[in-house]
Amino acid sequence: MSELRTNRIIPRDGIPSGSNGGIIQVVQVVKTDAESLTSNNTEQLIPGMEATITPTRSDSKVLVQVVLHASVGGSFAAHYAVLRRGSTNICIGDAGNVNQARATLSLQSPNHYSDNHSNLYGPGQSCINFLDSPATTSAVTYGLYHADASSGGATNALYINRGAGNDQSYYNRTASTIT
Repeated sequence: MSELRTNRIIPRDGIPSGSNGGIIQVVQVVKTDAESLTSNNTEQLIPGMEATITPTRSDSKVLVQVVLHASVGGSFAAHYAVLRRGSTNICIGDAGNVNQARATLSLQSPNHYSDNHSNLYGPGQSCINFLDSPATTSAVTYGLYHADASSGGATNALYINRGAGNDQSYYNRTASTIT
């Protein structure tokens, strides 16, 4: 049996000017466990929602895709999530004039993330696709962080891969991914 290994294929006439490469590597992490997380205005990593990739060139692009299934406990909870490259928040909204959280994903209730809806239908789904330019050939870690920006110091749980209500046999469980 023959085996051919390479980290780059270039046509014999070279790559035309202005051409881009192809997909060189794919890294995926799948979070299948369910958990309850709390956070008081402090962005914390959602355990199991980070992936590390090493770009082959300094001009490599990294397409980050996140699928998060989550439910929020409590009425009018203001949970959000941010995508980070290392310690830098990326793909976040602009700063507002009343000190709002700059988020990648909004996980607020009341909507399909709230107690009542997740009890009936399971957790809500949020997705993000972001094309990043890390400008390095060193390993880069992308992670999804969450926080609760609820007013009045309230602490409401964020439920990952499950509904916010009682964990009964007829409520579904899901998986979340970062690719």
